[in-house]
Amino acid sequence: MKDALAGVAVFVRVLETGSFTRAAIELGLTKSTVSDTVRRLENRLGVRLLHRTTRQIAPTEAGQALYARGRKAVEEAQVAFAEVRALQEEPGGRLRVASPEVFTRQHLAPILPAFLEACPGVQVEFLEGAAPVDLIEAGVDIAIRIASVLSDSLVVRRLGVSRVIVAASPAYLARRGTPADPRELDGHDIIGFTPLHWAREWPFVRGDEAVNMAVRPLVLTNTGETLRAAALAGLGLAAMPSWMIVGDLARGALVEVLADWRAPEAGIYAVYPSNQLMARKVRLFADLVARRVRELGLTAAR
Repeated sequence: MKDALAGVAVFVRVLETGSFTRAAIELGLTKSTVSDTVRRLENRLGVRLLHRTTRQIAPTEAGQALYARGRKAVEEAQVAFAEVRALQEEPGGRLRVASPEVFTRQHLAPILPAFLEACPGVQVEFLEGAAPVDLIEAGVDIAIRIASVLSDSLVVRRLGVSRVIVAASPAYLARRGTPADPRELDGHDIIGFTPLHWAREWPFVRGDEAVNMAVRPLVLTNTGETLRAAALAGLGLAAMPSWMIVGDLARGALVEVLADWRAPEAGIYAVYPSNQLMARKVRLFADLVARRVRELGLTAAR
């Protein structure tokens, strides 16, 4: 099979260059070796693949069929070989990562020691921001995105789930009480997050019951850090992604309310510019992010 694939690769190159001589130069072989390789392939298949004249080379019907299939097989084999080599090579160069600012600080920065220990020759560069960037144009190797829907054109790996959690500080709840139903939000101070559609209307579902609750925020912000900080300071109730406050909930700095009601959910994804070749450093970084997401319990919906 290996010899057959090598023969197909030579045959494909002959057709694409239109010459045994040019194919030999590109492949680093002698013209006689290229000619003998194609002849052995014809003998193996029991069919003529090329019409040979002193002026040109043209594929027979069988040659056209082999070229159509063989070219794809050769390309796939080349990608596979490159991936295997990439897995074995010592990672180096730069790893450019695009991700939301808060996610970077809370969940990507903590994995850097383990990543740099495994890849000591790699320089990590973060592009932080809420707005997605064009991966190819920005030279991004991997992006972390939290979204309910992603473009079909993207190459993605789903890492986990981000739920929207309504939470407040224990001090606020002690002072103002804990709502048991979304309709009780009218009597509470609200901290709003302007980038999301639920900045001024919070949707909830419980079984067959759905409630869209209009809210009038006492404070509005366009950054996740300020949203979280305002909630921690006891200013009111805030609707925040679970990945942003998982540590605050665990240590009791924030308390989830309306837990029986389901708020919007989104996926946590690793996004790549291409699935043709993934360098070892990219794969290692994605694996470390996936491990952190699992450790935080963010891998399943409620």
